[in-house]
Amino acid sequence: MLKHQAKENSSDTFHANENKFTYSVPKKAFSYTSFSNGKEGKQPDQMTWGAAGFNQKGVGMTATETIFASAEALKHDPYLPETGITEDSITDVILPYVSSAREGAARLGKIIEEKGAGEGFGVAFVDQHDIWYLETGSGHQWLATRLPKDDYYVTGNQGRLQTYKPDDSANYMASPTLISAAEKYGLYDPKRDGDFNFEKAYTLHNEKNDPYYNYPRVYALQHLYTPDIKTSLAEPQHFPVFAKPEAKLDIDAVKQGLRNTYENIERKPYTQTPDYRLRPVSLFRTQQAHILQARDGLPQGIADVEYLAYGMPSISIFIPVYANSIHQFPQAYRTVTSGKADSVSAQWQFRKLQTLVMMDYYKYAPVVQKAYKQQEATFSVMQRDMEKAYLATYQKDPAKAQQLVQQFEDRVFSDALSTTQTLTNQIFTQLTQDVNTKYKFAGA
Repeated sequence: MLKHQAKENSSDTFHANENKFTYSVPKKAFSYTSFSNGKEGKQPDQMTWGAAGFNQKGVGMTATETIFASAEALKHDPYLPETGITEDSITDVILPYVSSAREGAARLGKIIEEKGAGEGFGVAFVDQHDIWYLETGSGHQWLATRLPKDDYYVTGNQGRLQTYKPDDSANYMASPTLISAAEKYGLYDPKRDGDFNFEKAYTLHNEKNDPYYNYPRVYALQHLYTPDIKTSLAEPQHFPVFAKPEAKLDIDAVKQGLRNTYENIERKPYTQTPDYRLRPVSLFRTQQAHILQARDGLPQGIADVEYLAYGMPSISIFIPVYANSIHQFPQAYRTVTSGKADSVSAQWQFRKLQTLVMMDYYKYAPVVQKAYKQQEATFSVMQRDMEKAYLATYQKDPAKAQQLVQQFEDRVFSDALSTTQTLTNQIFTQLTQDVNTKYKFAGA
């Protein structure tokens, strides 16, 4: 985790960490947070893969959704992996320079048009008024949609946007040649296809991979949030792009979705003999999961909250982060890591516990989940108390109000690690007893 302070750039050009992508940037950069992957980048304050965060203008973004264009689309307009923009760069070249969700989507779209995309991706932008979601169609084509207020959108590593209305600029943005290029390349024929459909024109449909890797996640979460929805895994073409939830989705509901292991569709992927038929939402190799909450009617210091869980979400804890008030993250949470375990970084402390749990998921996961649920409930009470004190203080003494938030953050970050260490010792003790029982060789 990093907090980037507002600054004047020493260079007018951004340089990517993992390829040769460059792009011009304004002189002034807003402060922002990023959930980087812990590897050092080309600049001291720029780790690789910024992933997600909020800036001081109240704009949040998440840029970790890899999607794929069809081979036919890429034949005519290929990705540019060496020089195009990739997920490694998106957050750091967008978030410090935009003042609204719409502006974020527009800036990314412009970059795709000018520099090309190095890979396929879906990126969401949020502010206190809107959520915009952008998907790449090919190397230089893209579509962004403003999400309906009363609906939710679920996707799993595939492009799912369909509708584009060029005359409805309030709800849609796209590359200028999105439709004409599709016609030129034979991806879309108005006489044959009728209304333009972005997914059908540009998205890869993999009959081998989609039914196992992508469709099940959409199916499970749509049935979680809208139990009476009439869809079948056998007919993914009938999955709605947007759906209305049975009840308003709060933070706990989103956590439940990110933690889903198909318990609501009667699957158990993490038995001792793993069930590989459907790829779950919550996966062990997950680096981190995050939720971005932009609230109106509150002062800037507490309006925007990020909830971050390290590693596998179903056996991790979501930590609330007030992006615009936290001065810096504790050392353990911003320690550079490698592929080797250590005893310092938060990332490895969470990962060690999760590795132990995976030795027998359905035996040990409930123990961890119960403890983390209790800890998150405590965090919620602490949040309410802190926000109440903040609102009573910030106008008279802004510095003291900011200190209240920092003290809260220091406490929750510390408590999350403390609980994790306790659980690690608890599960390790039980595993030791299990091993002793298994290899007892009883006697004298």
